[in-house]
Amino acid sequence: MAWGLWPDLSVEITRRRLRYVADPYLCLTEAGAVLLHGLSAHAEVWLGPEFLNILDGWTLYDREPELLLAKESHSGNGVDHATDGIREALQLWLHLREDTTAARLYWVRDAVRESRLPSDVDESVLPRWEAIAQALDERLSRSRTPTGPMVAAVRDAVALAALLPGALLLTARPPHANSVPRLCQELEAWHLECRRLDYRDDLVTMERGLMLQTLIEAGLAGSVWSGMRLAIVHLDVPGRVRLPHARPDLATPEEDAELLADVGPPRPMRGVWEDARAFWYDLAAEE
Repeated sequence: MAWGLWPDLSVEITRRRLRYVADPYLCLTEAGAVLLHGLSAHAEVWLGPEFLNILDGWTLYDREPELLLAKESHSGNGVDHATDGIREALQLWLHLREDTTAARLYWVRDAVRESRLPSDVDESVLPRWEAIAQALDERLSRSRTPTGPMVAAVRDAVALAALLPGALLLTARPPHANSVPRLCQELEAWHLECRRLDYRDDLVTMERGLMLQTLIEAGLAGSVWSGMRLAIVHLDVPGRVRLPHARPDLATPEEDAELLADVGPPRPMRGVWEDARAFWYDLAAEE
C-alpha cells in the first residue's frame, strides 16, 4: 500500500568528496603520479604553484632530474631508478594537467585566471594562500633546510593544506619499519612538531576507513598491496584565523589616523604559524 503512494520516489545518499593536497615527493614518482590520477576521479587533488613551475620547466628536469633529488640521494645506489621515475612522472603530469574531463585536479597560482578552483572555493583563497605561505617562509629562513625547487614545492603544499578546509596532505613513507615520511622530516626541520598517531585512535580508525574506501572505489587497492606506503598528514594551524581578510574600506584615511592616535600603537600580533602542529599516520595497517 505504501509503495503505491510514491511510485516514482527514489533516494540518493552522497558524501562530500575528500580533499587531498599532493606531496610533491609523491607526485614525482611514477607510481605516485598514477595513483593521484586515479584518485582525482573520486576526490579533489590539489597542487601547489611551485610544483606547476617544475612542470613548466620540465625540459630542464628531464635532462637533469637529479636537480629534484636530495643532495644525500646523489650518491645512493638507486639514483638511476629515481631519476627515471622522475622523468616518467613529469611526462605523465604534463598530460594529467590538461585533463579537464574526469580528473578533479585543482591548483592556485599568481592570478585567478591561472588557477583552477572548484565552485565551492572562493577566489579570496589566492591572497590568503600567499600570506600563509610567506609566513611559513620565515620558519624556513630560521632552519638549516637547503633551498631548491622541491623545498619550495613542499612549502607550497604545506601552506595549501593548512588553508583549505578539510584538506589532508597525502604523502608516502619509505618501506622499512619505523620510517618517517620525508615530508614530516622537513616539517620538523622547520620547527613544526610532527607527531605520529596510533592507528588504534578512534578518529584515525574512522578516517582510515574513508580513505581506504576511496582507494577501493578508484580501483587503487593494488597500489597498497604492491607495497606503496601511503601516509596522511594533518596540519593544525590555529593562527590561520589571523590571516588578513579583504574588506571594503569603511573609513577615510584621516579617520583611521585619528582612531590610531586615540588607541595608541597596535599590539604585535602572533605569527600565523605560532602553535602550529602536524600529525600523521600510516594508511596501511601497522605491523
